[in-house]
Amino acid sequence: MNWKENLDPIIRQHLERQIGETVKYKTTYNISSNPGNAQLWIAIANLSKELFEISLRLKHLEGILKKIEGKKEVKKKITKR
Repeated sequence: MNWKENLDPIIRQHLERQIGETVKYKTTYNISSNPGNAQLWIAIANLSKELFEISLRLKHLEGILKKIEGKKEVKKKITKR
């Protein structure tokens, strides 16, 4: 039995995606003295990159929301006069 079959289907879906992403670097990790370990590090690097990109997007959206909120505050002050 394949060990992945025992995983929660949602987790298995994410695992398969990560495996698919690391396969892109198969030639790279196959030249390593420990290909399995190298493949794991590549998966970690992919996740780290994805997290970094999400963080940048979130910060950008937060900045936009702060600007919108600031404009609402100015508009409230103007209409109170």
